[in-house]
Amino acid sequence: MNSFFLFSFVLIFNFTNGQDFDDSVRKLITEKCIKDIDTWKKSLRKLSAELLQCGKLEACQDFKKQTLHDNIYSLYQLDSFAKLPPNLLGFNKVWSGDYDECLEVENPNDNTYQTQFCWAHLNLPIGKILAKSGDAVKTVSTTCGAGKPTDVKMSICMPRSCSEHDLKLALNHLRILPMTTKEYLNHSIVPVDDDKFVCDVTCRPVNFEPDYLFWIVTVILGTITFICVVATIADYYQEVENEKMEMSLGEKTIKERGVSEEGIFKYFLAFSMLSNGRSLMRISKNLNNLKGVECIRFISFTWVVSGHIWGTWKNADNPFKIIDILKTRSYEIWLNAFFSVDTFFFLSGLMLSYSFLPKLSKRKAMDPMVWAVFYLHRILRLTPAYLSFIIFYATYGPLTDFGPNELVRREDMENCKKYGWKNLLYINNIYEPRKNCLSISWYMASDTQMYLFSPLLLVAFLFGLIPGILFSITVIVLSTFLNYWLFLHYDLPLTLIQAYMTGDEKIIHILQDFVYEAAYIRIPPFIFGIVMGFVMLKTKDIKIHMNTSVVFACWLVSFILSLGSIFTIHSYNRGDYWTPMQRASYYGFSRIAWSISLSWLIFAINRGQSGLIGKFMSLSFWTPLGKLTFCAYLCHIMIVNAIFNLERSPPHFVGAFHTYLTKVIPSVVVSCVFATIWTLLFEFPFAKLESYFILKLVSRKSSEKKKECTKI
Repeated sequence: MNSFFLFSFVLIFNFTNGQDFDDSVRKLITEKCIKDIDTWKKSLRKLSAELLQCGKLEACQDFKKQTLHDNIYSLYQLDSFAKLPPNLLGFNKVWSGDYDECLEVENPNDNTYQTQFCWAHLNLPIGKILAKSGDAVKTVSTTCGAGKPTDVKMSICMPRSCSEHDLKLALNHLRILPMTTKEYLNHSIVPVDDDKFVCDVTCRPVNFEPDYLFWIVTVILGTITFICVVATIADYYQEVENEKMEMSLGEKTIKERGVSEEGIFKYFLAFSMLSNGRSLMRISKNLNNLKGVECIRFISFTWVVSGHIWGTWKNADNPFKIIDILKTRSYEIWLNAFFSVDTFFFLSGLMLSYSFLPKLSKRKAMDPMVWAVFYLHRILRLTPAYLSFIIFYATYGPLTDFGPNELVRREDMENCKKYGWKNLLYINNIYEPRKNCLSISWYMASDTQMYLFSPLLLVAFLFGLIPGILFSITVIVLSTFLNYWLFLHYDLPLTLIQAYMTGDEKIIHILQDFVYEAAYIRIPPFIFGIVMGFVMLKTKDIKIHMNTSVVFACWLVSFILSLGSIFTIHSYNRGDYWTPMQRASYYGFSRIAWSISLSWLIFAINRGQSGLIGKFMSLSFWTPLGKLTFCAYLCHIMIVNAIFNLERSPPHFVGAFHTYLTKVIPSVVVSCVFATIWTLLFEFPFAKLESYFILKLVSRKSSEKKKECTKI
């Protein structure tokens, strides 16, 4: 116990020895904040004096219990501060204290005194450290600040009355942190930004305060849930009654009665979770349906999740170990998760041409009504689930922003309230893309823009394979030319990871907004999908016989193209210099190679050239998982952040297996559970209503067609 008191005294003495606020600083900080900081420091001084007295007497019999009771909170507050962590040589840049200890601080003499857990972002000479490191990290930006690649931060526990601005001024004036810059030691009150010891302070949310929008959304969610529950009960009782009537009147009479009773009630039953649940689990027996698509879709979704979890490791306390991954070739599968999005684009084009071209003729292509319905279907099919989740994300998303770790992008959620209209118009990747709502929604915008352009491609294939191929090649060449121009003109890095490591906002903006998220750059896989959909249509009634050696050669080429697309970039990621021409060539042609590989995979699975691979990818359990990917994609980033935030310690990278076991699999499972709920509440009900509306719009009265169109 004496050792503990001695240690506590040393800690308090070092802290309370700092200088007090000058008058010039007091004018810049709120009065309540200064009062609370002064109160805390006085409590520490009183506690220090008593500990010193106790130390001199070598016993604590005379220790004043009342003083201890009144001031011990100040020691707990100080104790919750960060200390120097282990693994400093591994560049441990997250120095975390005790989050729960900080929030539990209570001043027995002042009920209004409350504390908050904050991060002080330190301006340290990281450049000198990285200059002695491997090639892979020499280009890393050394800019100080929250979210920067080399952001070094230590946690502090300060009065809740202090704003982030107050704390930044206070920490740069008071000598209360363990290290300083030259200007800091000279008591510079307001140094220039580059010389400030603390360049930024960010505080973690303490309480969630719902606004009026939160309660409006809650009422809407509750109402829709209530409607779904009532519709489910009504649907169930209707089935029970129909079964009883079938036994007494016969099946034919029931069918006729069912048709006659259709009306407003069928719109209400569109919200039945019973029938929608069956739609989710339904396995189509149509032999013309493409096999393997749902498997590819779901596996690509898990790839997206793992890629975003990799991005979250930038907040880890052992970044050098993560950077070492760049030297390991096998991790390119993880680093190059970008190809998962190209897979989604390919599948989008594939399913569009395969499902729409059989319904299209040259005569119908001249009818504006056909294209009006074509576009209207897309908007009405996606928007309800998409818009409802954006609203949910903006209002309920902040509830996932808890704990000490800064992982949730609050700005992203706030932007949904200001700029969510851009997502509604599917232009969020074009108009002011830096002010984004739900950052992953750029994919929705790009895919919709490709869909808007697709009629030109579809009509070209109406005139035959050659016109369609020629037009497709023309678009791909133009896209590739733009790709080359952007890389050569701006000397862009190859990946977003490399761009963010530079810290150059202009480079990040150009690569992300004009290349990575741009439909005109990402369109080649979509076009390959449309071409492949046309090929699959033309060969669906043809029995194809291929020589075994030819099939083997095609599989071999497919593997080489796909693996080459993923692993060729390894030398660049580990630090080797690539010329702008090499970077542009890889970025443009790797996606073409990937699309060719996917094309063979689809062809082989559906034309009997895939063996066990095709059988596995055609298993029925993939179907419901594939149907969930849309809503799972929308929600997964919120789920990933919430899972990381469950931890009270900074993220710590162990390895790929550990990450998949503790992060990727839980994130995928929870995302699918959330997606199931969202699919049953929003996607399927409104998809049915959309199909009813479209059928009514085009005046298709045939009941058989109605039943076929309302299947999901």
